Amino acid sequence: MNIATTNVIAKIAAVLAGLGLVASSFAFAPAARAATVDELQAQINALLAQISTMQGGSSASGTFTMDLTLGSSGAEVTALQNFLISGGYSIPAGATGYFGAQTQAALAAYQAANGISPASGYFGPITRAKVNGAGGSTGGSSNDDDSDSDLSGGAGSIDEAEFLSSLNNEEVGEDEEDVEVAGLEVTADDGSDIEITAVTLDFDYADTGADDDLDDYADEVSIWLDGEEVARVDAGDFDDDNDYSKTLSLEDGAVIEADDMADLTVALSGVSNLDSTNAGENWNVAIESVRFRDADGATISDTSTGDITDGNDDTTTDAGERQFSFESFATAADVELSVKLTTGDEADAINEAHVIDIDDTDDTDGEEVLAFTIEVEGDSEIMVDDIPVIFTSVETTGDDPDDLVSSATLWYDGEEVGAENFLSSDANGSTETITFDDLALELGEGDHEFIVSVDFVSTADVLDAGDTLKAEITATERGLIDAEDESGEDLVAGDKTGTALGEASEVRESGIMVTLVSTDATVDYGDVTSTNDHDLATFEIVFEVTAFDANMYIDNTDPALTGGGTAHDLNLTGSGTIVDSDIVADDTGIEATNSFLVEEGTTEEFTITVVVTPTADGLFQLDLGSVLYAVTDVDGTVDYTFNLDEFETDSVYLNNDAA
Repeated sequence: MNIATTNVIAKIAAVLAGLGLVASSFAFAPAARAATVDELQAQINALLAQISTMQGGSSASGTFTMDLTLGSSGAEVTALQNFLISGGYSIPAGATGYFGAQTQAALAAYQAANGISPASGYFGPITRAKVNGAGGSTGGSSNDDDSDSDLSGGAGSIDEAEFLSSLNNEEVGEDEEDVEVAGLEVTADDGSDIEITAVTLDFDYADTGADDDLDDYADEVSIWLDGEEVARVDAGDFDDDNDYSKTLSLEDGAVIEADDMADLTVALSGVSNLDSTNAGENWNVAIESVRFRDADGATISDTSTGDITDGNDDTTTDAGERQFSFESFATAADVELSVKLTTGDEADAINEAHVIDIDDTDDTDGEEVLAFTIEVEGDSEIMVDDIPVIFTSVETTGDDPDDLVSSATLWYDGEEVGAENFLSSDANGSTETITFDDLALELGEGDHEFIVSVDFVSTADVLDAGDTLKAEITATERGLIDAEDESGEDLVAGDKTGTALGEASEVRESGIMVTLVSTDATVDYGDVTSTNDHDLATFEIVFEVTAFDANMYIDNTDPALTGGGTAHDLNLTGSGTIVDSDIVADDTGIEATNSFLVEEGTTEEFTITVVVTPTADGLFQLDLGSVLYAVTDVDGTVDYTFNLDEFETDSVYLNNDAA
């Protein structure tokens, strides 16, 4: 035996003596048979590892001295295997002392989880330094108070790990970032805070297509704890070489306090150029293990609590997996555009039929003729470039819209965003479509309100009584709205719905405007004739008339049912007859011979009263269909029929034979 050998054995004896251990507890025969000092040193290292384990220390505390690779054997291989197994890296055969494929795979997983590159499964100087410096942070218990001072308690574990019900069958859209596809509600037991240090994920292609490379679908995989990112790797790290399984090391501070719960979620970012053949393809993801440390410094790899699972490698989703798909941007974002009339008093005044007062010699500019809303739904902004609006004129002499209006302007959020001229052509007919183009409007989710205004031309020698103009976005114009999502993909016809149909408004150089004041309906049980008793209904409609650009005369003929002659037209719901009707002015001083005078620029109040008797039992209601007026003191010659939809009373029940 040479001096070196003698010194090695002396070291072993000194260690054992210092620990108070008897030599008979260990087998020294291998040392005695060792051919070299190196072999003896390796066996010393293995013994030191065993001794450290017996003391509650790490099996890797400054003990490794040799490079190890496939085919290596001996005590340092055994120590390395014990170290990896204690850290949660599986070696099914156990610590055999032989460095085979299982040990290589476990070592590669450890390297990847600890940022050692390349993660090749070769145990060289870099990995050896990492393992030797691990101290009590891996393996069993540790007495390093500094490393565990941020955790409270003692021994701890994961009490529950249940799937998040809200994450199932998720869609990862093209170019979408950090889409959560699976997650666990992780609850720490009441014994200790725990810090999650690593999570092992397994992805399985779940369809029958040819492309099962995860990085053709996703750019990155990330882990989140209660909304905070704790790990991120390239999706390309999951490939055939590791069966799409990888352990991700988490950033420091992924702590769940004792008896508390946190959401541990898995997210993916889709590639920006998803192949069309990969759109709609399904994948499964399993959270195979969760490694954590407790306040005692113990590191534990949990593979079985709750929905933590070893997963599978086939195309069937089992209880331990969640399925998700990769979709084109448009499909995942599910963007829809809906057109509708804007509502509210101001918008109603624009969209409902009314009288448009225009100058008979000068241009009338900025008259609002359509208020509409574009509603955007989905997970993407849209870019709108073109919005078409169709204009329709109804004119006595067959004039075109361009004979009445010269240009149209589109307003969004109070700002002018588009302006177009009408085409001057007698061949246009009664309609003309104006397209507001090159808008470049970015519209996010929600309602976006627009107004269309027009500039009228001078109407001398053009306008006739009864001429109207309306502006609309029909289904045809809606289909021509040019819009695309954030990925640049055009919205298809099925993504665009709704219409905005404004009512025709009368264009007048002079005339009246009628405004509702109130309505009333009362029932009386009196004698109508000497021989029969009937219910009676008294209906009352009060309204105001404003004259513009000239004096106007309101017909004072008693109102009659529709079609009953030259009088204000009434519509009666129910089977009955009018017993009495009358129209009176609040100001009796304005009554002329055949009418009531409403001077230019003034407003007068009128009341129509109608008494009705039933010819059959039922509900009765009265509404005003028109107001007759003229420009001289004659019976009314012009029917005012605009904005009268709400000029109606409540319904009352009348009995034809009441006692």
